[in-house]
Amino acid sequence: ADEAASTRESRRAASAEVAAADEAASTRESPAALADAASAASTSESPAAPADAAPAVEAASTRNSPGKGMPRVHAAFYLWYGNPDVDGRWMHWNHKVLPHWDKSVDAEHPKFDWQPPEEPHSPYMPARGTYSSRDSATLHDQFRDLSEAGVDSAMCSWWGRKDWEGKRDDAFSGANTDELMPTVLEAAQAAGVGVSFHIEPYEGRSAQTFLDDLRYIHKAYGSHPAVYRERGLPVFWMYDVSVQHSGKEVAAWRKALDSVRGTPLDGIFLCLWVGETVGGMNDASFLEKGGFDGGYTYFAAAGFTKGSDPSTWAAATRALRAKGKMFVPSVGPGYDDTRIRPWNAHNVKARKHGAYYDQMWSAAVEAHPQAISVTSYNEWGEGTQIEGVTPYTSPKGLVHEDYRPEDPDFYIRKTRQWADRFRAHSGHSREEL
Repeated sequence: ADEAASTRESRRAASAEVAAADEAASTRESPAALADAASAASTSESPAAPADAAPAVEAASTRNSPGKGMPRVHAAFYLWYGNPDVDGRWMHWNHKVLPHWDKSVDAEHPKFDWQPPEEPHSPYMPARGTYSSRDSATLHDQFRDLSEAGVDSAMCSWWGRKDWEGKRDDAFSGANTDELMPTVLEAAQAAGVGVSFHIEPYEGRSAQTFLDDLRYIHKAYGSHPAVYRERGLPVFWMYDVSVQHSGKEVAAWRKALDSVRGTPLDGIFLCLWVGETVGGMNDASFLEKGGFDGGYTYFAAAGFTKGSDPSTWAAATRALRAKGKMFVPSVGPGYDDTRIRPWNAHNVKARKHGAYYDQMWSAAVEAHPQAISVTSYNEWGEGTQIEGVTPYTSPKGLVHEDYRPEDPDFYIRKTRQWADRFRAHSGHSREEL
């Protein structure tokens, strides 16, 4: 069960979408009204976006500066993709089918590795093809997407220092994400988008190794202008550091984080919020005892954890704000990981042509949090991506999903629409903390 709980789940807004967002922002609407307005705007026939994208980049650059009353939007961004042309081998696109912990269930599902480029591990085919995260041109294009989507920071999946020995990612692909950070920061700076650090559960990770990571990250990247900052501090998302996964280590995390407060190694540290009580300790207690600045829900499948249930978000926001902490609900356009977890079909969340995304966003906006995160920009194996897709059927007849009748950039535009509405509707600023 722990393995399941630790899994992931046209361009700029055209004139019709902007008008709808402005009209909706004039009053505080109910979640249903917000979702209806979003659906109407996203399906309106719109003129082509201007050829000159400079204003979007300029706006993103402004967002990456601390400002009063400006809520933030973050997006999970993955760097573990590779192909033979760039990397000399396939990485992640050839993900294996994962086992189930119940041997009787596991026996029902054949095990094999997916075979890109004809049959990658995703239920969708990327519009950019089975790309490499090491390719500079691809990264620049992707960060332009994030800018146009109104995203303030890319939560870059980071699997340990480049010289770390051990497991690098869940697919055991060996993807060395730290090696890519200089190119990532260059692409982010060019697009005016910030970079925050999504610290993944690399083999051997602990509170103590994270202190070593902090020293390394601050030294290697801390002075780069593309590093996203809250209150002048870089932001770290601690995946699988939660009451469920790390309850017994809460004192170690508190000791580690206390040791950097007020020093050059300080940061904004957010743990995973799963909505559970373990050993008499709940998420809020774990967060406070561990010395974290807030929590985020991550999962794009509503209800996969109690923390990812949108009906709990308003109460969680109020509870953490009262303690001077941040609650960051995570929204996603859908969820489908059945190519790599064929036994997990009960957690699939159909996109419904954007309606599912609208529902999650409207609930998050109405909770009035200090920030919202998107899961994800490009987690292709779990079908949570907002990155563009293309219709595709493999030579063997395997049909991939797509966004039709909407165009490939539908979710980039919809994210921008909701990001703008979130900022307009928020009654709180992070300066309240």
